[in-house]
Amino acid sequence: MNLAPKDLYQKLEFDKVLERLQEYCLGELGRAHFAELRLSQNPQEIERSLQESFEFLQTYEQNHSIPLRVYHSIEADLKMLKIEGYVLSVDSLRNIASILLCTEALFRFFDPKTERRELYPHLFDILRPLHFEPELLKAINQVVDAEGNIRPDASPELQRIARMQGSKRQEMDKKFRQTAGFYQSKNWLADSVETVRNGRRVLAVQAEYKRQLRGILHDESASGRTVYIEPDEVIDLNNDLFDLEQEYKREIYRILRDLSALLRPYVEDLRAFQDLMLRFDVIQAKTQLAYKLNATKPLLRPKPFYKIEKAYHPLLLLKNKEEGEPVVPFSLSFEKEQRILLLSGPNAGGKSITLKALGLLQMMLQAGLLLPMEEGSEMGVFEQIFADIGDQQSLEDELSTYSSRLENARYFMKQANANTLVLIDEFGSGTDPQMGGAIAEAILRELNKAKVYGLITTHYANLKSFAFNQKGLVNGHMVFDMNSLAPTYQMRIGQPGSSYAFEIAEKTGLPFKVVEYAKRKVGKKVHNFEQMLSDLQRERQELKEKEAEVAEQQRQLDQLIKNYNYAQKDLEFGRKKLKLQVREQEMLALQQDRQDLKDALKELREAENKANARAKAEALLAKNREQQAELTEKVDDIKENIYQAYHQQVKGEIVVGSQVRLRAGGMLGVVREIKKKEALVELEHISLSVKLRDLILVEGAFEKKQANTVKTNLQSQSQVFDAKIDIRGMRYEDAVERLQIFLDKALMSNAYEVEIIHGKGSGVLRRAVQKKLREYPNVKDSFFAAPQQGGDGKTIVQFE
Repeated sequence: MNLAPKDLYQKLEFDKVLERLQEYCLGELGRAHFAELRLSQNPQEIERSLQESFEFLQTYEQNHSIPLRVYHSIEADLKMLKIEGYVLSVDSLRNIASILLCTEALFRFFDPKTERRELYPHLFDILRPLHFEPELLKAINQVVDAEGNIRPDASPELQRIARMQGSKRQEMDKKFRQTAGFYQSKNWLADSVETVRNGRRVLAVQAEYKRQLRGILHDESASGRTVYIEPDEVIDLNNDLFDLEQEYKREIYRILRDLSALLRPYVEDLRAFQDLMLRFDVIQAKTQLAYKLNATKPLLRPKPFYKIEKAYHPLLLLKNKEEGEPVVPFSLSFEKEQRILLLSGPNAGGKSITLKALGLLQMMLQAGLLLPMEEGSEMGVFEQIFADIGDQQSLEDELSTYSSRLENARYFMKQANANTLVLIDEFGSGTDPQMGGAIAEAILRELNKAKVYGLITTHYANLKSFAFNQKGLVNGHMVFDMNSLAPTYQMRIGQPGSSYAFEIAEKTGLPFKVVEYAKRKVGKKVHNFEQMLSDLQRERQELKEKEAEVAEQQRQLDQLIKNYNYAQKDLEFGRKKLKLQVREQEMLALQQDRQDLKDALKELREAENKANARAKAEALLAKNREQQAELTEKVDDIKENIYQAYHQQVKGEIVVGSQVRLRAGGMLGVVREIKKKEALVELEHISLSVKLRDLILVEGAFEKKQANTVKTNLQSQSQVFDAKIDIRGMRYEDAVERLQIFLDKALMSNAYEVEIIHGKGSGVLRRAVQKKLREYPNVKDSFFAAPQQGGDGKTIVQFE
């Protein structure tokens, strides 16, 4: 990635962000990673890094502690271990064991019996390709204990030697005490009595008695008054202990040699586990910073783009949090064809800090860091970032500040393209204002031709005027409180700002006559130019806002009309359906009457006057048949109307080849033949002749193979409607639009319950869901899912 100047990390204070990240690391490998960090311009790589940090941040909310610990680099040990016969030290084995222990804990964390693989898929992908061999850790633990010492039971031989050493030491202690007591009774020993010299236990003997005591002289004190003698009585015991000590060391060497040989075939696996530790160390450091910044993941665009909502300068936010001071956020969104913001306003009004904040946020994004801004913000990826900030004087090249800035501008114009972000502070300053302003305008013209994105701060009126009528440029200003004559540090896009030089001069106490003289010197034309330009820009902005307001009202009106049409169709459909239900109830009543007539006929047949009874019964039965036929005809008409209303809604007609569902039972099939108002439907194992009104057209394909059973309405609807939607990571407007379409389909499909996954984050999408649900009177109830199923990151909706 092309960055200019070379010290851009320092200019935008990205180096201070990296220092913070290094402080959060658990190992030197993580700190080295951030010390050498380079920005990425690969959108897939950046997105993956953002997702990893976002998921790690989610573990905080879910109280899922990912098991990480302090670790040390084992790279040098692994290089040596590849050499046949090389023996690892105990410290090396302890470091390897630490990495294996953490790796084992990570595999346990993502145990398939838990839901964590699904909750944190990007984090699980990191160790998905790896295979952990628990026998390696077990083998090391059998030799080295938790404190990094050789275990006394590392081998049977080591245990035997240790027992012999213990026995010899007890014998030695007893003999030494006896010998020391004997010579001490003669007053031959010094006050310290005994010590160790050359690894041997010796007596501290007064120099005048050294010839009285038989033994080996090992040393004497600096004053010469004390000599250190190993008495003859313990020489053999000391020799035995020395031999056992050497034997003990040889056995430890053998154990370490065998263990090293066991680990040697797994060098690449151990290196992969070290890389795993490094990867998680980097992610957890990024997450710690994100947590302190209350950062979130913006929607990433593969190309340059800005739609930033309420963003903060990261370092200023951290500093002011520690001091309990507020921080004013800024928002930046470019409309169509806008790419460069020309920011003006008074000195100390926040222009430079806003420019640096934009550059720093862009660098953090392309380093895969979550950003302190409102959820739903969007940012793109740049291939180049150029900045001209602060004093550019170069003593080495004998360049003045202005000459150095011109050198930067020449490089920018030569290298700039549509994937470049340009940040210039106090554009045009450093030379004669009239000529400097003209040169700055020419440079700005070339940069705009190159279609760069950028933020440029300036006081020059000609640049504000130039930006007023140029496509690609837009004016902006830092708001200044005219009442208190103090900056508010708020940025507004759409109109230029004044430098308020005279007002600030008056506030600082500059003599009145001095300020008035300056005003007269400037003249009314120059004094009024900025005011006129500001008024024009404000009127233009107000017009745009009104146009946007009218467009929004039109959108709402269109939606209301759409909702009204849906409501009308639903109402008509429901009215006809209710009418059908009433008629069907009447038919049931007639069928009951018919049964009563049959019972009466039976009784009359048994009566004495059978002839008269039969005649009366048959007359009643004929009348009943006429009523039932009339009612059946009416029901058929109603069903036909409902059939027509339904097909008007789904905007489709049942033809040969249509996929349909039977109203009764919900079985799915394909229409093979249509005769008048009946259709031959091929089901799984049979073909049926069914009236067209008893079929429902199914939009979209369905699986041909189905169980030959009667299905409920809910089962049949699930073939065409997915009762779950995920709007996480969407822009606010897109999420609301998708949600409305989803809820409309749910109502049309007679769904009883649906799930809306909106995530937790700052709660913007969660509130949008609750707001949209209030617009639907059919919603019976809505509530958050159980904690193990997503908690307040998922809303369950039930319809009447």
